Amino acid sequence: MPTDDERLERSLAFSRTHVSDDGQVTIRRAPAPPGYSGARFTGTCAICVRAGLLAPGGEALADVRAAVRFLATHDHGEAD
Repeated sequence: MPTDDERLERSLAFSRTHVSDDGQVTIRRAPAPPGYSGARFTGTCAICVRAGLLAPGGEALADVRAAVRFLATHDHGEAD
């Protein structure tokens, strides 16, 4: 059975986007700039954007590990 990290990586590889179960956090694959070979992502949390803690354009994430950390950091439970 795949881990959550592996599921996230597969989701991003397949659809280029991952949305959390509650729909509040989104990770999207960003186009790679010329000369950059690694995966780059953008993370957005609707709760943090509404609170002014995160820019509406989201946060740049260097790789899948950073995307996993972003998801973990933005797990707000039952918060609105």
